[in-house]
Amino acid sequence: DVTMRRQSPIDIRTEHVCEDADHCQIESVKIDYVVGDCKSVSCSAGGWKVQVGDNCTSFFAARHLPAAFKLEQFHAHWSEDGSCGSEHTLNGKPLSGEVHFVFYNTTYGSFANALAQDDGLAVIGVFIKEGKQNDQYQPLVDAIRAAAETGKEAEMPKDFHIRSLLPPLDERDFITYEGSLTTPPYSEAVIWTVLTHPVEISAEQLNVFRKIVSKNYRDCQDLCDRRVRVTRAAAVAH
Repeated sequence: DVTMRRQSPIDIRTEHVCEDADHCQIESVKIDYVVGDCKSVSCSAGGWKVQVGDNCTSFFAARHLPAAFKLEQFHAHWSEDGSCGSEHTLNGKPLSGEVHFVFYNTTYGSFANALAQDDGLAVIGVFIKEGKQNDQYQPLVDAIRAAAETGKEAEMPKDFHIRSLLPPLDERDFITYEGSLTTPPYSEAVIWTVLTHPVEISAEQLNVFRKIVSKNYRDCQDLCDRRVRVTRAAAVAH
């Protein structure tokens, strides 16, 4: 049920976050990706989405999560230009985009079942900053371009690894809070893990996304009385 009291995204503000070194531990975050699990990318009116195969065995676990979560898909949000496009904002400032890696709680057996649970989904958010060309992102961008141009699913590169889309290991500070999907049905089922250090990709790379749809981000929602926990307070200051 959607109560509208735990909606996403939110503005992540320094004065709202509490440092929680017990639960929010960078070294506890384990993203066990199995090469080959991300099979194809497709485009629709809402943007692009990378799907996993039926026999996916890629998982996300961390100290702040109640179980192991299995990868379902990943997608991104952006805008017409680099001045905004991310869904979460840092102290009122948007970044140019945001990639969302969507996982579901294996306790519930399937993504559909997990969607109805308070702790059914775990989503990792990675900020995108428009800047210099990012070679790590190029194989994904090429696959997205192929899907957009043909109107059909495009194969993901066989050697693709999620690691190539994340900030380096020493820049994995994060905030976590309980929220929702940012697209219909806005299910309040998500434990968010938002990395505060962005990855940089070029305007040319982002323009491949913009050709599908010029913008596809949701505005920030009220925090209500939710707690936002962080690895260390300095992580949200920039």
